Amino acid sequence: MNNIELLILDIDGVLTDGRKYYSTDGLPFCKTYCDKDFTAIKRFRGSGVQVCFLSGDNVINEPMAKNRNIDFYYARGKDKADFVKDFEGTYNTTPDKMCYIGDDLFDSSIMSIVAHAYCPADACRDVKSICGTDNVLKNKGGNNVIMELFDVLYDRGLVKDCTMQDIEDLDKNEKF
Repeated sequence: MNNIELLILDIDGVLTDGRKYYSTDGLPFCKTYCDKDFTAIKRFRGSGVQVCFLSGDNVINEPMAKNRNIDFYYARGKDKADFVKDFEGTYNTTPDKMCYIGDDLFDSSIMSIVAHAYCPADACRDVKSICGTDNVLKNKGGNNVIMELFDVLYDRGLVKDCTMQDIEDLDKNEKF
């Protein structure tokens, strides 16, 4: 059985390198995501770990999440820690079975509540401090961070692996 029941992912600076491309209207229109990380998300899901996104950008990230059948929570103007109670009910789990990965100050509050807090190598100093040296990953945001996280949690016995068939079944239900 998995010790991690819910994986909560920040997106910008974790699945992306944190860069946004803006149009003349001042709104972002493009980001670059690491596709291998989406395979890693399927590995988590195939092994029984529930996955959701928690992001302050719903313009680009929410449609991306919808196309990949991943729950999306919009956090702009909200304390991300306030979502933990909702997650407990929605996913039938507790903070000691939750894992969060983030990179910026907006992630600090929730990272202080969940039992398993991780960050990419290029996270801000305050976030790295919350995670501790063992939970700062080697990869930078947008560069296979979720793939590395899966391997770390698997090696620590916190998640189990799944079959290729599990991954393929999840892949069939995505639009991208």
